[in-house]
Amino acid sequence: MDARWTRWDHIRTEERAAALASVVRETPLVELPSGDPRVLLRAKLENRQETGSFKARGAWNQISLLTPAQRQAGVVCASSGNHGKALAWAARRAGVPATICMPANAYPNKIEACKSEGAEVVLAATRAGADEECAARVARGMTLVHPYDAERTVEGAGSVGVEIARQAPDAEVVIICVGGGGLIAGTSLALRRACGAQLCVLGAEPAGAASLAQGMAQGAPVHIAVTSKVQGLTPAYSGQLNIDIARDCVNAVVGLSDEAIFAAQEALVRLGERVEPAGAAAYAVVHSGRLPPELLAGRTAANPLRVVVVVSGGNPDPAQYDAVRAKVAGHA
Repeated sequence: MDARWTRWDHIRTEERAAALASVVRETPLVELPSGDPRVLLRAKLENRQETGSFKARGAWNQISLLTPAQRQAGVVCASSGNHGKALAWAARRAGVPATICMPANAYPNKIEACKSEGAEVVLAATRAGADEECAARVARGMTLVHPYDAERTVEGAGSVGVEIARQAPDAEVVIICVGGGGLIAGTSLALRRACGAQLCVLGAEPAGAASLAQGMAQGAPVHIAVTSKVQGLTPAYSGQLNIDIARDCVNAVVGLSDEAIFAAQEALVRLGERVEPAGAAAYAVVHSGRLPPELLAGRTAANPLRVVVVVSGGNPDPAQYDAVRAKVAGHA
């Protein structure tokens, strides 16, 4: 196996996928219309996962590996929503105290979701303020469960890749949405181990929050000025661990306009899926015609390119989702 992947042998995606199987769901892989006869498209529906997103995988992996002392002291994270909800869910399930530090502009439903799972929620004026509140609690002895830049989070997220390799062994391209980089790091690493170099792995991130693309180019986290409105894919930087794995395992990252991502969400809602904008980013690459042209060279309806996209989350802001549904209904 390629040395670029074996150097990550300590990140045990396959072993942890087996350990997670009794707690998280093996989400379905379903065929979707691609809009192009040259593309056979299937979607890995993590919007149907426990807590409504792939984040349940990394959160449970983290909680399940705590020491007794760490369990007693409790866990903490900074999150705008899905990771916080997932950590609150995992901590409640395990009987571990949890504190979620959130920016006050997080979707109200995500704030309430964390509270409903029994977590203490601390609101700060900004995401940077939430990070500061989180750091203060870590200094007092709580265990940080980072949403993306941590080996155990990456291990858990990697179970998505383990499942894709089993469910779609004929896949030629897998597209994964990018925020901080935890999902694409774990999933791409698991896919490389299972499928080797012939598989093309692409990231999908907002052009107005291109933290992974810039981080991969520099080899280190780049603090960016975020202009995208796609909440959930807009951290100020991608993690060093995630960048390093992506440089070894990801072919390229596609930058998308917010408009393309919101249009992809609308298309998925029209197909009956409950999905948030961030969850639609990978699908947006296909829906907006952004597949690299070289991948489609020589392809026909009889010999289509076999593409899998990860639909990563299904926790939209209720008002935004209702507006999308109303628009879809108006065009029916």
